Amino acid sequence: MEAVEIKKLSDKELNEKVGNEKQMLVKLNLQHAVSPIENPMRVRAQRKLLARLLTEVSARKKGVNTPAAKVEAPAAEVKKEKVVKAKAAYTKAKTTKPKAAAKTK
Repeated sequence: MEAVEIKKLSDKELNEKVGNEKQMLVKLNLQHAVSPIENPMRVRAQRKLLARLLTEVSARKKGVNTPAAKVEAPAAEVKKEKVVKAKAAYTKAKTTKPKAAAKTK
């Protein structure tokens, strides 16, 4: 699960996901303790996913992150501003006369 997908989750969905992933990690650790699982890297991946989810929960409590829908809107505005500035620079460069080239002998 990518960070963008995690940010799109509602608070309720995020808390449910945290609970499910904790249970899954406990099951994986138990399975691995009883007999080695085929791919032990699954335990590491599960821990990292749980850490990402818990980081998002913590950030939302602190008010650092907002849901992705609110984050995307300002980025679109910035992009529009850049396009407007680029168009203005282009038209300015197009309308101004070029400087005379230095004469070479």
